[in-house]
Amino acid sequence: MARLPRVLAVVAGFVLAATAAVPASAHPFGAPQTATIAGTTGAPEVTWRFGATDDIAYLAVQVGALPPDRMTLDGVVLYEPGDEKALARSEAYADYVLDHVRAEGCEGSVSVGDDLIADGTTVTFDCPSPAAATTIEIDMLTDLHPAYQTLASGPNGQKAAYAGETRSHDWALDRSQAAATGLSALLQLGGTLGGIALIGAGGWWLVRRRRSAEASA
Repeated sequence: MARLPRVLAVVAGFVLAATAAVPASAHPFGAPQTATIAGTTGAPEVTWRFGATDDIAYLAVQVGALPPDRMTLDGVVLYEPGDEKALARSEAYADYVLDHVRAEGCEGSVSVGDDLIADGTTVTFDCPSPAAATTIEIDMLTDLHPAYQTLASGPNGQKAAYAGETRSHDWALDRSQAAATGLSALLQLGGTLGGIALIGAGGWWLVRRRRSAEASA
């Protein structure tokens, strides 16, 4: 029994050493990040917002906008008022956003709102050769932890989840094209229903003709 305290002390020492060696981890299991897709095929816009204020503080430490001593020994960075302003002023944050919010074949510029929490961060793209669909990639914070996800919404009720291995999505930003696509789908549905109606009418006519023939006989 006398050895038990020494054994526990040794085990505790190993645990503390192992814990100190583990790199800080993110905390992605709260509210998801969100994004709003807008603009045109030639100038799409992505407005991205943090899901939780702690994520603001955590990323601010990672990009150097806040001092590293803000992180606790277990890898947690608790949000403090003003952290969002420190991050918004950071050029490293703008570079980070451009690295993680991209539109295929387009150049982007970053604009941070007066209120980073409410207004988010907007990336405006210049697309010299716009396509019918705009491919937008978002993998914000996934380099900190792969479980981070962004729920995005766009024009005409379009929605997408940037999560896991799904980091790109095609968006229809041309309203006339979206309307034409909707009309085409409606016409196809109408044609299908019309065909079913014709088949039903033909069947009804054959049945009625057969009954008339039987009555005459």
